[in-house]
Amino acid sequence: MVEFHADQAEGLRRLLNRNFVRVVTVTAGREGVGKTQAVINLATALARRGRKVMVFDEQSGRNNLEHALGLPGRYDLLDVVRRERHLEDILLPGPQGVEIVPAARGVKALAELTPAEQEWLVQSFNTLSGSVDVVLIDAVAGLAGHALSLTLAAQEVVITLTQDPASITDAYALIKRLSRDYAKQRFRVLVSKVREAGEGEAIFKNFAATAQRFLGVKIFFLGEVPFEEPLRQAARLRQPVVDAFPASDSAAAFRRLAEAVDEWPYPQDDNSRLDSFMQRLIMNSRLTAECTRI
Repeated sequence: MVEFHADQAEGLRRLLNRNFVRVVTVTAGREGVGKTQAVINLATALARRGRKVMVFDEQSGRNNLEHALGLPGRYDLLDVVRRERHLEDILLPGPQGVEIVPAARGVKALAELTPAEQEWLVQSFNTLSGSVDVVLIDAVAGLAGHALSLTLAAQEVVITLTQDPASITDAYALIKRLSRDYAKQRFRVLVSKVREAGEGEAIFKNFAATAQRFLGVKIFFLGEVPFEEPLRQAARLRQPVVDAFPASDSAAAFRRLAEAVDEWPYPQDDNSRLDSFMQRLIMNSRLTAECTRI
């Protein structure tokens, strides 16, 4: 009975809190683990579930979502910071109505913003409050300062890794840095490029046991994505696999991931607005820049 009433209360919060935005950073210890494809497909799967999704893309060049999806990008978040463009002008239209914010140059400037520039940027994102349900951040892999700030600004952090030992070692190093230096205590793990069902969970159990024992953090299993030809073919076509090959195992995996994300608890504080996310990002950009200089 208690669980039933809790579910009712949670449902009521979802209906009444129209400004709620779930912010999720998807990152990794190193490149080449399928992180960006995970972002593309998770965003599309969430949009197919009726969520209004924005992707905050920190990647640049051939690693970014513009290249992965064949989109004609011209502007960046830096153009908004400089007041040369409005936020609406730089948004790129992704699959299933997903909106993409190219931010590779802009995030590097956040630590040095003047108070007026901060206010302008926060208000720019405030104009979209109520029109976005989920923000997915495709953060640069590794320990770069601006990538850390994007991770710290999120409510949830997804660490992507594979069965490759180097991937696991680098993911562990990333979690160690975030927990030791910035007090981040909760992480979710996505195991990509698995060869057979269940492999991802086995990798996760070993990884989580070590991290929880030596780092004292909480780690949860988000899921696994198979390494299969439909996923590779969809990437070559510059389409999400959930659209191009919806009957594939990888498409089914991303639909399960989207369902899991949709069921995560909602935060109980005031950090659930889009402008609050930008305020946290600016603050954490300054923090990580200061820590890097020390």
